[in-house]
Parts: sequence; structure tokens; C-alpha cells
Amino acid sequence: MDRFGEDGSFSYSCGCGNPVNDSDLCEGYSYDDATKTITLNCIETTDEMVTTIKIVKCDENSLHLDFDGESRIFTK
Repeated sequence: MDRFGEDGSFSYSCGCGNPVNDSDLCEGYSYDDATKTITLNCIETTDEMVTTIKIVKCDENSLHLDFDGESRIFTK
């Protein structure tokens, strides 16, 4: 489950509720509409963390994100 709140909050967890890729270290995000890029605001980063995410496609049924070359698709 990936969540980008209108208030700038962010969470990314698997179906069991555990954070994915140390996402629990991130407190929020910012979004640049011109570049369609999400930047995570983290209190700490690890080597395997991706903090800049590119939106490839977004419609009412799915969200397709690029995590540094790794494609992830989220659906309703």
C-alpha cells in the first residue's frame, strides 16, 4: 500500500503492514508537477532507499511509478 496524503504525509507498506524499503524513515514528500517527480523527505537514508520517484502514468485505476529504474504499478 502506497499513500501520498494531501497534507504531505507518506507511507509505503506491504499487505501485512510492514514498511517497504525503509519507508518508515520518511516523514513526508514533495511533488514537482513540471517534472512529475516525487521527492521523499526522510530523517535518515539507507543505501537501498530510493528517495526520488518518477510518475510514469496515473489514472483513476492505477499508479505507475519508477523507483530508480524499477517499475512498480499500484492498482485499486
